[in-house]
Amino acid sequence: MKRSPEALVFLPMVLVVAAMAIVGLCGIARAEPVQQFTFQVHSPRAGDLTAYMHLRRFDTTGLVPPTPTEFTMRLPRGVEINRTFLTSRYLCDGPALRDALDAHISAVPFPRRLERLGAFARTLERSGTKRDLAALPNVRACARGRLGGGSGLIDARDAIAVLTDPIPFHFSIFLSRGVTPNALAGFTVVGSADERSAIVRKYPVVAGVHAAVTESLFFDPTPDGRFGLKLAINTGPISGFQVSIAEIEVTVRPLQLRRGTCLARGRGSRCTRRQRTDESLFAVPRCPASGHFSAQLDTVYPPPTPRSTTTVEVPCPRYTA
Repeated sequence: MKRSPEALVFLPMVLVVAAMAIVGLCGIARAEPVQQFTFQVHSPRAGDLTAYMHLRRFDTTGLVPPTPTEFTMRLPRGVEINRTFLTSRYLCDGPALRDALDAHISAVPFPRRLERLGAFARTLERSGTKRDLAALPNVRACARGRLGGGSGLIDARDAIAVLTDPIPFHFSIFLSRGVTPNALAGFTVVGSADERSAIVRKYPVVAGVHAAVTESLFFDPTPDGRFGLKLAINTGPISGFQVSIAEIEVTVRPLQLRRGTCLARGRGSRCTRRQRTDESLFAVPRCPASGHFSAQLDTVYPPPTPRSTTTVEVPCPRYTA
């Protein structure tokens, strides 16, 4: 049957509109990331401030969330970092620590070795090789500068097609130098996949990927006075793979330097210099008039996906009034 000119024009237009609708729906489907963020602080005694964070990220479509272009966390105003700890005695070179551990093959899981750096330092000292002795000062600094750690899930479906399930991982956090200009300090995250998980047992090569990523901390107060320090979180590839953090739980405990601690030793291991006062890495801020501290997580995605900002308020803990 012969079609009219109008029908010949109308049919392609319908197909174009349908195709645009499908593309549009796909775009919307890929632009529905959700983040759930909780933040808690605990001050068991004056001068101490322990922070706990739980982050969960997912896409409502079941796809991997878009890679953020910016990912930052803002801390309550008044939280300050004590420069006493910003010395080579406490600043850890995370990639160098990872490489030193990798150079010594061990049956002990990597995350557990990170928690036992004192024992690893003694191993390097007994070894006496040039390489191990060169690595020893950094390992000791990392042991002193360990801030805590946690666990989480990595979504690597876009990077490695066979990985259809999230990868559980464990990590430690160390005080370090910032990696960007004007950074006050940095936090280096060193960790690996959980070797006990089903997905890692199925693909053992995943357990051999040991990551070391450094985040930078800045002083960037907001005009409203609610926030002071800003932590810029890495959004690039981790160990060469662009992955998505699906969930993470972190506990950060302050470094403590107690009065009387030996800071330097001379001949015969005799202490030649001791700490005069108690010091803590983080200064505990005064409680605002609202009676609450605020923290904020801000995630910026490539257009057209809108940014996601989550602000939480927690009651001031003890010893902050």
